[in-house]
Amino acid sequence: MRVIEALATRPDGLALAELGRILDLPKTSLFSMLRALESEAYVETVGGVYRLGAAALRQGALIGGGDTLERKLSPLLAPIVAKAEETVLLAVPTEDHREVRYVAIADGPQAVRYAATIGLRRPLYCTASGRAVLAFSEPDIIRDYLARAPRPQLTPHTTTAKAALLDIIAEARRAGVVETRDQMFVGLWGFASPVFDARRAVVASLMIAAPADRARRKRAALVAAVREGAEEMSRVLGLSGEYIAAR
Repeated sequence: MRVIEALATRPDGLALAELGRILDLPKTSLFSMLRALESEAYVETVGGVYRLGAAALRQGALIGGGDTLERKLSPLLAPIVAKAEETVLLAVPTEDHREVRYVAIADGPQAVRYAATIGLRRPLYCTASGRAVLAFSEPDIIRDYLARAPRPQLTPHTTTAKAALLDIIAEARRAGVVETRDQMFVGLWGFASPVFDARRAVVASLMIAAPADRARRKRAALVAAVREGAEEMSRVLGLSGEYIAAR
């Protein structure tokens, strides 16, 4: 499966030596694997270059073709909850790019925790899940949102100014993580990272939400958990290369 995954990231194919270096496998062992895969059409070779074969492409279509984003990614929430011990949410942008909508939720084990329901919508400008989507959206979407979308002051701490939000977007694009504190509800902190598909389009955001006292104490761990979790989800959706590309 590692051979298949490596070839999937290189549509033009890989020579035996290069594939061996990527996988850290000796040529003799790798060659035996490739011969077996080629015999069943999972791999094909032309001029010493190995590519995915018809059987591998067909299997990929069968695995991923009928699944929704929620079905593909929901099983990844539980390990993040176990690591963070807080509520974890998966959100997708709405069609008008004004909000995000929760499509999967895994509650944390704490008695006092952030509670939400599937289908709940949240604005982009003041939530961690929304800002993670907004920051990695196309530039015209960002411009249109900041020019036209209403941004009411929901708490005394809510950031609504365009210039401040542009700074937040720039930092998110650098770090790959968004943090919000008391933005929509006083006492609630959020941590979110973008989820990309194979074309590097942002299709969702992963968020961890926690009461301020616990979030402050566990901040570093929550930042790491949400970024690592969102990167893993992006890999599941086919992302290759750097998770947060240099901009």
